[in-house]
Amino acid sequence: MDTQNISPVKNPALKDAIVKAKENSGMENSVKFLNEVVRARLLAPVSMDKDPEYDKETGEVILEKDTAISFELISADNGDLYYPVFTDGEEMLKCEVDENQRSLIINFDDLAAMLLQPQNSVAGFVINPMSDNVVFGAEMVAAMKKDMEKEVSKDGPEEDLEDFEYEEGEGAEPECKEEDKKEDKEEN
Repeated sequence: MDTQNISPVKNPALKDAIVKAKENSGMENSVKFLNEVVRARLLAPVSMDKDPEYDKETGEVILEKDTAISFELISADNGDLYYPVFTDGEEMLKCEVDENQRSLIINFDDLAAMLLQPQNSVAGFVINPMSDNVVFGAEMVAAMKKDMEKEVSKDGPEEDLEDFEYEEGEGAEPECKEEDKKEDKEEN
C-alpha cells in the first residue's frame, strides 16, 4: 500500500495547550485547551477484519463494505475502560502495538458519538495515555457537546468552551486492550 501521499497527523497546538493547561489551569489555558481538543484530528488504534485499500487517484483509504472495526481500549486502575487517542504517531508508538493494528483519524465529534450512545459501556477517552494522560469522561464529553450546541444555536459556530476546567487524568494503565464490541464503518 502506497501511503506517501497521506499526511501524518500532528497536533502541535493541542500539545502546546496541554503543556500550558498543566502548568496553569486558569480559565484562559483551559478554554484554549478544550478548543484545541475539539479542533484536533486524533489517531485511534483499531483492529479491522479486512485490510483497507489505498486509492492512489483520490489519496483516500477505502474500507470494504461491512468491515468490522474494533477500537482498542485501555483500563484504568478502577477497571473503567477508555478509548486511547493520540496527538501523533510518535505518541501512539509509546503504547504496545499489535502487529495487525491500524489507526483511524477521528475527531471530538466522532468520540462523542461513540461515547454518548445509550448502550455504551466505555467511560471516556484518554489523550496520550503513555505521557500526558488527559482523561475525558463521558459526562464531560456530554456537557461539552451540550455547550457546543448552545453556542451554535446562539451565535453560529462555537467560539469557546468556557464552562470547563482542565483536570489531569490519573490511573490509566499503559496496556492497550481490544474492545469487545465491534463497530461497522463504511466509506465510499
